[in-house]
Amino acid sequence: MASLISINKLAEVRRKHRHKTIVFCSGTFDLTHPGHVLFLEDCKKQGDILVVAVGDDVSIRDIKGEKRPIFNHHMRAKMINSLKPVDYCLVSSAPKGRPLGFMEEMFRRLKPDVYVVNEDAFDIPTRRHLIQKLGIKFAVLKRRCPKKFDQVSTTKLIEKIRAI
Repeated sequence: MASLISINKLAEVRRKHRHKTIVFCSGTFDLTHPGHVLFLEDCKKQGDILVVAVGDDVSIRDIKGEKRPIFNHHMRAKMINSLKPVDYCLVSSAPKGRPLGFMEEMFRRLKPDVYVVNEDAFDIPTRRHLIQKLGIKFAVLKRRCPKKFDQVSTTKLIEKIRAI
């Protein structure tokens, strides 16, 4: 079963799994949907242990605007933590105006082997530069959407609900 942890426990996770490949990813994960599950399944395939950071409400508002997130970070972390591929989940916070400001601290504590993002993540060049500087493998995944699924994103879900 996955564990909800704080940033202070990341070094402990690294020690506990020192002989395993630790994969790290982060995101909003608002209105959890099958696209999130597919992404996390693909992240897990990159290694043995998957650690997921869910952005706190203030950080997400800074990135996506005042009407987001829909679910608060406690709810979003609980949902992500309950998914099979996830081994550890935590809530991250970024300094105002620096949405990637939390990453260096997390990487210093966790020392992941792999950092994974979706191909449409914002500021991939900055992320890549930071990762290369720290010697962490960087994996950029294409969105995977089986034919039987509708193309899904939280933004599209919100638009669909508003149209009802």
